[in-house]
Amino acid sequence: MKYKLSAILLLVLLVQLFPTSVFSQAGSSSVAISLPIASDGVQDGHIVCANDASIEGALEGLVLCTLPYDPSIHGVISDSPAVVLESEGDPNTRPVVSTGAANVLVSSENGNIVPGDHITSSETPGVGQKATNNGYVLGVALEGYESDSGDATGLIQVAINIHPAAGLSGPRSDLIQILRQGISAPLFEPLAALRYILAALMILVSFTLGFVYFGRVAKTGIEALGRNPMAS
Repeated sequence: MKYKLSAILLLVLLVQLFPTSVFSQAGSSSVAISLPIASDGVQDGHIVCANDASIEGALEGLVLCTLPYDPSIHGVISDSPAVVLESEGDPNTRPVVSTGAANVLVSSENGNIVPGDHITSSETPGVGQKATNNGYVLGVALEGYESDSGDATGLIQVAINIHPAAGLSGPRSDLIQILRQGISAPLFEPLAALRYILAALMILVSFTLGFVYFGRVAKTGIEALGRNPMAS
């Protein structure tokens, strides 16, 4: 009995002293949930998004993301998570990580990646890229990735934290990104789409009113100068 207790205490001590080695063996330090997948050819590290159920004939389940800064990002496929919560009776499920750290398949399509860069979805199905504009991101890169070919892909560790990121681009690209996200937001998320559209409308109305009132004030000032006898 004493030997068993000593072995258990030694194992606990090793886990506390070397947590990184334990996580590296698992490939992910997060909890994954088995969810139905509607896309074919899904691999470890692929980024998946919610499926648009409004499309006629659309299969039920998550699909590979094909839109940059997709607001419907759900998580990452992980074949080696630390813990998996499986659902019985559905053979078309795969482990999906929505928070924590996991391996993500990325490319250098939008530039080389360094630790600390935000990672988002891209036009390449299921593959992430460096985020350079404001919008929804998957998380923050914990490792770097470099490649001379934009078509090449590789797995890197990413701290998964799905959220809309700001401060990555200037105001001009912000307006374009807001309009794009408002149009492309899924129909089953009307509040998200309405938020983007209202924000874009407010910016456009502000610019329009500013130019209109500036023109009126400038015209009135010029007429006042013309009527002033001292203006000559």
